[in-house]
Amino acid sequence: KDKSNASITSIRKPSPKDIIGYKEQYIYAKYVEKLLVIKDKTASQNQSQATSIWEAVKAQNLQEVYHLIVTSEVDIINTTYDDVVGVDLYHHVDDAEESEFDGQKAKRKNYDPAVCQRITDANDPGICLQGCSLLHLACHFGNPVMLELLIQFGANINLRDFHGRTALHHCISTGNNPFAKLLLRRGACPSIKDGGGLSALERAMEMGAITDEELFISLAEC
Repeated sequence: KDKSNASITSIRKPSPKDIIGYKEQYIYAKYVEKLLVIKDKTASQNQSQATSIWEAVKAQNLQEVYHLIVTSEVDIINTTYDDVVGVDLYHHVDDAEESEFDGQKAKRKNYDPAVCQRITDANDPGICLQGCSLLHLACHFGNPVMLELLIQFGANINLRDFHGRTALHHCISTGNNPFAKLLLRRGACPSIKDGGGLSALERAMEMGAITDEELFISLAEC
């Protein structure tokens, strides 16, 4: 017999006559341990779960994202684009037989978003999603509730994509200042450097004068 189902059936909804201790135990089991949530056994494969939550965030389906998070048997909150597309990735770093110094230079060049051909061709810093997390993806759709939902469930706010960019870098590069400030208030680290060796502040200054005083001060607090 499935142990999780056994746990669900053993928890009785309290009646008005039950003592406060039992009511507290029920509330804890329901809302903290989520023992009353029936796990979705039909989506037990990590790949399908990753694809499902990626598409739900992309569609801005808050209800579906919440459902997938609480019913998943594995931690899918830090799902990345790579988990969804598998081996069919745009960038493939070459482990060529080079000297250590030349190899480091090649590595930096590969990771620098400024020399990404896909970004350059599309003139869109958000077009290359390799290594991007659900949080990166949510930043491109402008839904603060989705962003907050992912953060509340433990999304790594400083996770870096293939080009070393955090979600904060993405917000700065696309001019999404409200989300950038939201991320900074929730603990985003402005001093993290991307694959080109630049912090979010340096990327912002590269784009021109920062007219948002609050954003400038927050980015400068390294």
